[in-house]
Amino acid sequence: MPSEDTLRRCLACRDTLPPSARFCPGCGRDSHTELAEAGRGEQRGRALPAASSLASRSSTQYGEPRSAESSAAPVNDQLPPMRIAPGTRISVYRIDQVIGEGGMGVVYRAYDEALKREVALKCLHSNLAGDAEIRRRFAREARILQSYLHPNVVSVFDFVEHDYLLAMVMELVEGPTLVQHLAKWRGHMPLHEIRHLFSAVLQAVEAGHRHGVVHRDLKPDNILVTGTGDAMRPKIVDFGIARILEGTTYTMTGAFLGTCCYMSPEQVQRPHAADPRSDIYSLGVTLYQLCTGRLPFEGNHFAVMMAHVNETPRPPSALRRDLPLELERLILQALSKDPKGRPATCAQFLERFESALGALPTSLPPSSGPLPEVVKGRDGGEMVLIPAGAFLMGPQKRSVHLDAFYMDRTPVTNREFARFVEVTGYRPTDAAAARFIPALLNGKLGKREENHPVAYVSWFDARAYATWAGKRLPSEAEWEKAARGVDGRKYPWGRLEPSKVRANYGNKDGGTVAVGSYPAGASPYGVLDMAGNVWEWCEDFDAPEFYEDGPSTNPRNEDPGERLVMRGGSYMFGPRALRTYSRTSFEAHYRFAGGGFRCARSI
Repeated sequence: MPSEDTLRRCLACRDTLPPSARFCPGCGRDSHTELAEAGRGEQRGRALPAASSLASRSSTQYGEPRSAESSAAPVNDQLPPMRIAPGTRISVYRIDQVIGEGGMGVVYRAYDEALKREVALKCLHSNLAGDAEIRRRFAREARILQSYLHPNVVSVFDFVEHDYLLAMVMELVEGPTLVQHLAKWRGHMPLHEIRHLFSAVLQAVEAGHRHGVVHRDLKPDNILVTGTGDAMRPKIVDFGIARILEGTTYTMTGAFLGTCCYMSPEQVQRPHAADPRSDIYSLGVTLYQLCTGRLPFEGNHFAVMMAHVNETPRPPSALRRDLPLELERLILQALSKDPKGRPATCAQFLERFESALGALPTSLPPSSGPLPEVVKGRDGGEMVLIPAGAFLMGPQKRSVHLDAFYMDRTPVTNREFARFVEVTGYRPTDAAAARFIPALLNGKLGKREENHPVAYVSWFDARAYATWAGKRLPSEAEWEKAARGVDGRKYPWGRLEPSKVRANYGNKDGGTVAVGSYPAGASPYGVLDMAGNVWEWCEDFDAPEFYEDGPSTNPRNEDPGERLVMRGGSYMFGPRALRTYSRTSFEAHYRFAGGGFRCARSI
């Protein structure tokens, strides 16, 4: 064993240097520089140069041309920079900006000047790049990943090694992580969207396993979501990257502290034991989180790891009541402590996952031709097609994509609702039921009021009618698109200020008028009475932050709250309430003279 006197030490941080290491594992300093400094008798541990000095030198450290005055080989006597300056060229790649950072490295947006495309460069932190074994593993994993192609996995194009720099050149994917996407749903992502995303993740991981590639660090932070609507898809990053640090002193010093929430019991007990079944456990944790908005185990890092080994997770249905029983069973099986108790493969996991959600729609059915622009509902009312695509939502005009749907041309009328009551015998029994359509119940609904919008209906009353009619209440986003179109207009008819020929408003003593009385106030799709007359119930629970910054595809706030959204203004309110982005909310049982509804229908 070498004596204390013969051990090589880094002059900057005094860590022991491995025999063959050029770079210090602790701080990344070049050991060749240390020898040069020692020969010159310079002091150890001198101050780090200013950032501007590092930035000015970084362009020469990647092989940029030098002036004639500096043609002699320089001595690299400084620490590698923590950030690579914008404009720096690494091989054929020009650095643009930092787009992310994790325990292992920094990810930069860059431009491939040879192939004329934008790429992402994942650069290993300099303290890790100083370890010869980590460098070897990094190069090996990069080569493996270059040969593994899947539409739901971020592609690796190239591998760059230059001095202290190690980088993978990857496909640049624009979009949030899956955990950020889930946060947009406030932890209540619709089951059909979970199906769409998670099925693709299972397919990608299964393909990796067939190629002998185990991810080892599957979690929503390592899954990106790109595109919108039917084009939305997940892209898995960092396949096999966790293997680079296995068995090193860096594994639990910051690089993977966030991973313990998704770590299989066998990884906790034997870090080298990771195999495809460990990935399946991590996918089980991910699916639990997607369905409930919570992790199966929470707490400090050590407590969470011990829980993975010893504790039983809370049933997902305790956190989400609409979860199918078969899906809950599958999630809990994937979280089995014994690897043999989990689905044997991701293909088996996928088959059971699809079966558990078999009744849910996956995408729009194929059509032999264009959808009709107008259809008749079961209740006899006209419904107007609202095409699929993006529109500008809210006062901030954020882009939101919606699938195609049909919307009632006018609000539900007294006559239509009276027929529903007659056929079904519907009567509310809540504490406020005495306010339920008094004119209808006491027989005083006159002929003149038959075509007026029904009022004094609660959210529950409106849903009951919609279910009977084979329809549903519109989401808040659907209501706004039907009123606003795609050009971000202020009012359904455009940008002209309200007038009495376009809407029934500011008329507190006058009451409602017959539906369709204001054709000049029609929306771009020909939907009538979207401004004034009566406020209209939507399906969403009210959460202003969800409205302002919710998902960008088919948002619908199903997270239970105290109040539900109403849109459109009423005859009692002024012109501000007529704006396409004006909104209010009430408790579900609330009934009042200015509150009605219209229905929507999925395609």
